Amino acid sequence: MCSNICKMPSSSINAITRMSATLKDLFIYIYDLSPLDMDLLLTLIAHNNKQMTLEDLSKAVNRDKSTVFRSLQKLTGLGICVKESRTLKEGGHYHVYSAISREIFKLETEKRVKELEQSLRRILKKFEDDLEVMLDDVFDTKKKIIK
Repeated sequence: MCSNICKMPSSSINAITRMSATLKDLFIYIYDLSPLDMDLLLTLIAHNNKQMTLEDLSKAVNRDKSTVFRSLQKLTGLGICVKESRTLKEGGHYHVYSAISREIFKLETEKRVKELEQSLRRILKKFEDDLEVMLDDVFDTKKKIIK
């Protein structure tokens, strides 16, 4: 049920709980996006589903192709970027990238927020039991150190 959301992103939860939090903060937290990931995503969204090549995107964000490629792989893996192959007339192929539609992106983000909320509620339900286990582990470790 909870895909990547059960693994808390490296971004601080403070980024999305403060009063001045933005939609960008939510995207960074929910999808665990780097600044480059965010720049690429916004570039793709701004192009209104116009397909862009790796070269186009590298120029748009002023980064080398290998770095942009790794970021695009991440966005594609998250399902918020689409990668399609195109065949060259002379032979060979290349890839083009586009963002998913804004409507689907909104639905996916809402789904991830709900998954996060469910995960947090599940963790809180086990609060007392889990705290006892944590305390037992700490005291067992201290006893071993003292001996």
